[in-house]
Amino acid sequence: MRPLGLLCILLLIIPGCINLITDDLPKGNTISPSNDAIPPKKYSVIDSDIPLTYYGKIDGVEIGYQIAPHNVAMKSLEAFYKYHDTGEESYKKRGLYLADWLLANATYRGAGNFVVWEYNYPWPPYNLESGWTGSLNQATIIKALSFAYLYSKDLKYIEMINKSLNAFEVDVKNGGLRITREDEGIDYVWYPEYAKENPPYVLNGFITVLIRLREYYLITTDKKAEKLYLEGLESLVHYLPDYDAGEKKSYYDALGNIANKHYHEMHIAQLCSLYEYTKTPIFKEYKEKWERE
Repeated sequence: MRPLGLLCILLLIIPGCINLITDDLPKGNTISPSNDAIPPKKYSVIDSDIPLTYYGKIDGVEIGYQIAPHNVAMKSLEAFYKYHDTGEESYKKRGLYLADWLLANATYRGAGNFVVWEYNYPWPPYNLESGWTGSLNQATIIKALSFAYLYSKDLKYIEMINKSLNAFEVDVKNGGLRITREDEGIDYVWYPEYAKENPPYVLNGFITVLIRLREYYLITTDKKAEKLYLEGLESLVHYLPDYDAGEKKSYYDALGNIANKHYHEMHIAQLCSLYEYTKTPIFKEYKEKWERE
């Protein structure tokens, strides 16, 4: 693998586009999740030893405080960003500590040929039982492990990234992160944010995965990452019109749920970035169609 260099690619910002590639984590706080603490706002990420995400009740189900692998990866990235900006060693140590937690908590599948990270709590909105996985989670972790390699040069992170990428080649029914969508006799690849055999096909998560696969290819020339990105991009071009809800609205998923303001704006920003990357007309078309005055 060639050196990752500085963060010129991992910290991509496209002129004129909102930088929503890093998912806009809710601002965390430092309270302890004890019985006496006032619960933070739902989805707050709390900086304990291993970051906790506070969910409260979701669709009437008490989820409470949980370790969300995606948010652990985001906090690892946050620490690496601070290290890059300040040179303070404590930030690098924090980033590597969380990256090592991710290594230790990967779930090996397929006779050890690929790994995923499981959520050890249910997700009622999409009827997911404890142990569910997803592609957005996986792609965020790949990015965090890329930074860990950048600042440590320890090949253990690359070895785990390789096994992580393998999951995108395995069907969901076999424990992986790949779904085949068929339309008029043609098969298209999708990497579901919520992995199940009949997933909701969430748009923003899928686009973020594609952007991160592209990033990883650009910094490593990894051909598998390039192939996965290009397969997914073809699928996005085909299915993007299905997410047009009219009147400058977009669908959050393929179930007909309208994207709220945050996710609608994220769709616009993501399409802006994809158009700058690829010059594919449909991305500009729907970016402009969905933009509000």
